[in-house]
Amino acid sequence: MNNYLIIGGGVTGVLLANVLERRGIAFSGLEKTRQLGNGFSFGQVRLYQDKSVGILKGLGHNIEWIKIDEQARERKKGEWVAAQSDFIDEEKAFLGAPYYCPTQSLHPMMESASESVKPQFSTDKTVEQIDLEKKIVTCSDGSEHSYERLAWCSDLNGLLKAVNRASKSLTKKTKRNDDFQGAVHLEMEVRETIFEFKNTVVFPFRYKDYKLRALGINKLQGHDDNPIKCIHWIVFIERELTEDREEVAKVIRALKRELTKEFEGLKSLVIKEKIVFYPKLESYTPLEAKRLELFPDVFYVGPEVQLTDSTVQNSPLDLTLENCQRFQEIV
Repeated sequence: MNNYLIIGGGVTGVLLANVLERRGIAFSGLEKTRQLGNGFSFGQVRLYQDKSVGILKGLGHNIEWIKIDEQARERKKGEWVAAQSDFIDEEKAFLGAPYYCPTQSLHPMMESASESVKPQFSTDKTVEQIDLEKKIVTCSDGSEHSYERLAWCSDLNGLLKAVNRASKSLTKKTKRNDDFQGAVHLEMEVRETIFEFKNTVVFPFRYKDYKLRALGINKLQGHDDNPIKCIHWIVFIERELTEDREEVAKVIRALKRELTKEFEGLKSLVIKEKIVFYPKLESYTPLEAKRLELFPDVFYVGPEVQLTDSTVQNSPLDLTLENCQRFQEIV
């Protein structure tokens, strides 16, 4: 039996597995899909904590991070001014400063990190039950997996369901709000940038009676002379719009129409576009806890739990890395 069992082979699970591997700690992992390392969100990857960059560098991945001090801006009355609107938590993750962003995609890093720990993971394994007394995990295919310590790196509600004995206060705090947000991600490859700001720009526009806003982010390239640039546009939309895909398509058309008016010559600059629709995004409100050990020898590691002494704000990736570091200190 391995000392540690990791549940979830997404970004959190793979990063934690690399931490244990580098320390020579025996572990095994379970992932419900067939592929490890999935889970990076749309838009620009950014970190706000110095120590987060240090954790990734400590895993041996040669990624260059640039510090951006520039403040986010929003369009008001024809001018780009400091962003001051009342933003939702999902938007705040893209609006802070200073922050660090990579000069290249993190996907090669995740592919390398996933390949390193792949032999220790079993895929197509959906956890159904955790027997806390016997320390046995049972999957939907009937397989059983023993552990001494378990690190849950997946959805927190899934953990509560698997143990089937969560306290009422814990369950209440993790219950999701039905008034969820959806999101549309429009990625544009262009021949040249249409705005020079490094931090996010907030671009308001209207669709019918809805007051919407798009977050525009220049993707930094590894080389300044790269002839192809990339711009991410993210629009968070209300529940009633997410339920009708035709309405979502109209929102995108309205955004593109207003962008064309704002940025002269945009149509001729666009090389290609990619649109991804996320119909339901659960609100980012971490559970505050005194420790990662939520049940005897069962630890939650990920962005849904924040320790009371943490200073991380509005950054799921920073919180994930911090909790990986906290778990490392425990073992």
